[in-house]
Amino acid sequence: MMQAVAQVGQWLGLGGSIVANLFNPRLIVIGGYFASLAEWLLPHAQDQLQRLVVAAPAAQCRFVASTLGFGAASRGAASMVVNRIIDDPKTIMDSLPRPTAY
Repeated sequence: MMQAVAQVGQWLGLGGSIVANLFNPRLIVIGGYFASLAEWLLPHAQDQLQRLVVAAPAAQCRFVASTLGFGAASRGAASMVVNRIIDDPKTIMDSLPRPTAY
């Protein structure tokens, strides 16, 4: 099983290196099931990332595990909707179907 986790870590590192080479982020945050396995995944991912980055600034990129839990994405999406409604309450009214006259 540890060999499978190491392999997943290497694939994460490959994907992370592509992101790092394109966008040069300082952090790549791993969430969900990956975050719960971070202790075993991230060393392999970080090694692969360091081997595959091209530019020196991209080599400073590192993986971190999210501490927000499994509901982070849904909470973030809900927050965006609430903020949009707060910014412009008329938005919700525009999206509701209009009653038809009989």
